Amino acid sequence: MLPVGAVRVHRLAGAQRQVVHPGVLRGAVLATLALLVAGCGTRPPAPDAVVTGVALSRERVLVPPDSVFEATLLDVTQPDQPPVVLGRQRQELAGQPPYALRIPYPTVRFMPKGRYEVRATVSWEGRLLLATTMRHPVPQDLAFRRVDVLLHRPPALPATVEASVPLLLTHWRLAQVQEQPVARGSEAGPTPFLVLQGDEARAAGAGGCNRFVADYSLEGANLRFHRLVSGITLCLDTGAAEARYLAALSAVASFRQQGTQLLLRDGEGKPLLRFEAAETPLR
Repeated sequence: MLPVGAVRVHRLAGAQRQVVHPGVLRGAVLATLALLVAGCGTRPPAPDAVVTGVALSRERVLVPPDSVFEATLLDVTQPDQPPVVLGRQRQELAGQPPYALRIPYPTVRFMPKGRYEVRATVSWEGRLLLATTMRHPVPQDLAFRRVDVLLHRPPALPATVEASVPLLLTHWRLAQVQEQPVARGSEAGPTPFLVLQGDEARAAGAGGCNRFVADYSLEGANLRFHRLVSGITLCLDTGAAEARYLAALSAVASFRQQGTQLLLRDGEGKPLLRFEAAETPLR
């Protein structure tokens, strides 16, 4: 609708003709151009290359024919942030492994000093059947960007039967400490998170101010953290929340996964920490 005073009505030979004021028309054109420019600015670059390879499994596992295979190329250059998805391959009706990898991605986002990995999963009706549990780095040389990945079957446990993402290597963003929700990070520090490494029993994360590392032991649904070492930076805004997080982490005795969420509990089964799997879409 045009503003009042922007339209003049002329009567010519019994008919009405509306004339739009030139200033209003110019403003409308500029606003449209601004929207178009903004839309182009937020559109991710188009894929112009592919990472190839094969996803294998050495385990004897029966994969339903209507399972879904998914492989992702991730930018893991910033360890304090969720990995950035540079490309994704999804194959319906995947059937039995092996699976051919062809992950499209934009080469403009592949930086010389960056770190990039391929991860893959096989799921059925939203439940995880196979997943990579080790890091599979992508070579920097464009001519040799081929990666073969190994898929493993997660343990058949009540704690993981509802999982849709792997426990290991996932960037778990802290969502709740006991009954208290956790706010997203700010310039003062990243959102608290946790990553369980797959090639060794080590955990890494951040409490909102300081980074930390720890050893972990995993046996069935029992999960414990040992020898937790944190930085000593004093943060007035996030220090108390970080202390609660690390204290709860030290009291963890078991875990349970539901979809893309991870629940850590104490020795009596009471919830201590809730996490959500996090990744960043390409922008």
